[in-house]
Amino acid sequence: MLLPNLAHPAAPSLHEAFKEDFSVGASLGSMSAFDAAERALIVREFNVITSENNLKPARVQPTEGVFTFAEGDALVAFAQEHGIPVTGHTLAWHQATPDWFFVDGDKPASRDLLLQRLRAHIHAVVGHFRGKIKGWDIVNEGLSDKPDEYLRPNKWQQLVGDDYIAQAFAFAHVADPDAELYFNDYGNEYPHKRAKTLRLIKDLQARGLRVDGVGMQLHLQLDRIPYEEIDRSLTAFRALGVKVMITELDLDLVERSVWGADTAEHEEPTATNLGWKDAPPELLQRQAEQYAKLFALLRKHRDIIDRVTFWNLHDGKSWLNNWPVKGRINHPLLFDRALQPKPAYHAVLKIGNAARN
Repeated sequence: MLLPNLAHPAAPSLHEAFKEDFSVGASLGSMSAFDAAERALIVREFNVITSENNLKPARVQPTEGVFTFAEGDALVAFAQEHGIPVTGHTLAWHQATPDWFFVDGDKPASRDLLLQRLRAHIHAVVGHFRGKIKGWDIVNEGLSDKPDEYLRPNKWQQLVGDDYIAQAFAFAHVADPDAELYFNDYGNEYPHKRAKTLRLIKDLQARGLRVDGVGMQLHLQLDRIPYEEIDRSLTAFRALGVKVMITELDLDLVERSVWGADTAEHEEPTATNLGWKDAPPELLQRQAEQYAKLFALLRKHRDIIDRVTFWNLHDGKSWLNNWPVKGRINHPLLFDRALQPKPAYHAVLKIGNAARN
């Protein structure tokens, strides 16, 4: 496999093109799944890494008190070898959390027991990586999708109460006082979740808690990017005095009816939602144009945007090959399955280079 621009060593990479604006990153799964060419692509193009599944509760503590840090350690070791900061994802989530957290024998766990377990988990995980991970997505997807409902009614919220998010932030700060603390969610580019995000961050700040940033996932769909709403959210979040991270960026080319990024939602296969071995060129061109317009918008807000992270390295690794329908063949990222740059890569790079010249 050939890596992009290797014939022209002076050509800037993604992170170099935007070095005056924000970091550009990718989420990575198990390092054992990346070959030498993929590792070289990571180091060349990106200057920040997010753990994809490596550090989720189900992966690191599948059984109470039994921690498995091997995958996380390998990711952090790779990042340290190349001087790349890491964001840990995620400490509290309604999914990818083992059932044992929420039960006490044959009955639901009490508030005190669940908080005890949350504290123990956060102290063990954050403590293990203390000084090695720049920041953590403390709580992931804690806001409700329903317009008239504030927090997602998950088991954390039901068994602990609305303050489980504040408790998680407090525990993490004690575990590593130097680590940055983030709240991450999807859909907060839209008015109802924008308002809830503002409410939540203001509440955490009023409690005197450290909050360093808001994560906007931006799992987008072709021809449906709400540029104006993204602009409004970034403007609104600026007033909070925190950084904004675009945390899980991709641009889905394949039709889907599921909104947002709730992995619990699924679809049945149809004639139009399984994708193509080779994406139609006209769709790749539209994708390029829409990615470029998005990055131009993000540059406009570079004073508050700290990083832009793609969710996965290349099309072959994308989670959108198996969600919301298993067996999709999707093309949502900047590099194809052969690690070659797509039209979207060149379009995004042009936005960054234009700003540098």
